Amino acid sequence: MIEIKLYKSPWKAIKLILLSLPFVVAALYFLISNDADKTMDWICICFFGLGIPLGLFNLFDRRPQIIMNEAGIFNRMGYKDVLQWNWIKDAYLQNLDNVGRLGISFSKQTFVCLLIDQNAEPLLKGNQNLRKFVKDMGFPEISISLNPLKKVDGQKLVDFIKAMSTANASAKQNLLLKSEL
Repeated sequence: MIEIKLYKSPWKAIKLILLSLPFVVAALYFLISNDADKTMDWICICFFGLGIPLGLFNLFDRRPQIIMNEAGIFNRMGYKDVLQWNWIKDAYLQNLDNVGRLGISFSKQTFVCLLIDQNAEPLLKGNQNLRKFVKDMGFPEISISLNPLKKVDGQKLVDFIKAMSTANASAKQNLLLKSEL
């Protein structure tokens, strides 16, 4: 079966490690050299220190994050099911700055939002509280974050998803073969 696989960017993991490391080193320096209250030093070490193992995990995690084939689209970051192409009614690209009823800011975040058939919603497995939170933020229930991925043209991905959701079985193979993602 022909598949398109999209992977995490190793440079974003390295960037996370390099941004966390100076804060951890500075907090360790103040922890060792200062006799004052060390609570804030420990808080900094614990908070920024989490960026290092998280970055290392993302750096060495070579599993594909998104897999698209004739059956549908699988998003490792989202649901544990394959989202079948015939469930998708529309797709659009959303760049977020300030979205939703919660007013949360998502600086430079890009998502592919998928509108699915209402009859398919009960078939999706996932945390109900998370699904409600996502809807409260103003997203459709299914959204794919493009930020952790290697360079992906969001508009090309949206166009590909729209084409695959309306194509017949033989056309899906051709779309997968000719894809420029």
